Amino acid sequence: MKIAIVGAGIGGLTAAALLQEQGHQVKIFEKNDAIREVGAGIGIGDNVIQKLHNHDLAKGIKNAGQNLTSMQTLDEHNKPLMTAHLKRDTLNVTLSRQTLISIIQSYVQQDSIYLKHGVTKIDNSNSKVILHFMEQESEAFDLCIGADGIHSIVREAIDSQSKVQYQGYTCFRGLVDDIHLDETDVAKEFWGKQGRVGIVPLIDNQAYWFIIINAKEKDVKYQSFGKPHLQARFNHYPNIVRQILDKQSETGIILNDIYDMKPLKSFVKERTILLGDAAHATTPNMGQGAGQAMEDAIVLANCLKSYDFNEALERYDKLRVNHTAKVIKKSRKIGKIAQYHNSLMIKCRNTMMKILPNKIASNQTKFLYKSKEK
Repeated sequence: MKIAIVGAGIGGLTAAALLQEQGHQVKIFEKNDAIREVGAGIGIGDNVIQKLHNHDLAKGIKNAGQNLTSMQTLDEHNKPLMTAHLKRDTLNVTLSRQTLISIIQSYVQQDSIYLKHGVTKIDNSNSKVILHFMEQESEAFDLCIGADGIHSIVREAIDSQSKVQYQGYTCFRGLVDDIHLDETDVAKEFWGKQGRVGIVPLIDNQAYWFIIINAKEKDVKYQSFGKPHLQARFNHYPNIVRQILDKQSETGIILNDIYDMKPLKSFVKERTILLGDAAHATTPNMGQGAGQAMEDAIVLANCLKSYDFNEALERYDKLRVNHTAKVIKKSRKIGKIAQYHNSLMIKCRNTMMKILPNKIASNQTKFLYKSKEK
């Protein structure tokens, strides 16, 4: 089958690697002049690793990443609020986004990647799908996979009414070297009135950090923030936060407003389908954005291998729409609670978190392991 994949991100490249292994003729179209990931660090949970089974891609991710055993939430004074213990005998790997994209790309036929190919429109029908480009000639395919992110052009062909929703906060991110954390298997978040600070261990004494601050959409004030501004704002947070910001270079800090989507009713229309952020953009509060994109790709490849064409697309739609809607809603809910800025609400939240058993936090991700793979 001749397949077009629009977008050479994590989900698109994963789909390409798996579908090429099945013998499909795959072309990946990327609008940029290089394959690059915007972001610093990333987590890939065992829900993804399990679905890859013994594929070499799973081994590559394991070898390049740092395995976590728990995720701890503390207040701005370093007092524990809640700890989510990850399942025993599982792999929950952290690594840089660029490392992950390079690993996945190594399993894709390089001559099948077409850079500077911006898609402008799609003509979709029951018999074929035609891609139109900014500069290149149009081309027909048996299947088009839209993996072109939150502002997807392909999504317009499936649901022109879909909207992205700003969630009320913006996120700074960075990577630091030569940082010696006390616990290299524990990701930590510090919740306070000034914002939320996360520190995630990577291998080789690296760490990924993020800072989330309540803000207006495209807030000019925060767009001008640099390292000194963050240091001043979070100077009263625990020592490790100050150490991380000290290690951060003056450049290399990434800023993104945080959006998600109202869950779509379907990811499939005729011969066009969606995966990843194009299908179900979510806030980063569960660390599942990349993982769900990879799961989409795995499930799609499994369905195309196991069923005839129309049944495969129906099965993919059935398995992924409801599951990813749960991720969007749960992640949005966590974000609202984490971003409280009223002092009384923060005090009540923190008191409740201290009282509740850690098992409750650990069970929040149980549903991720129940999704089917075909």
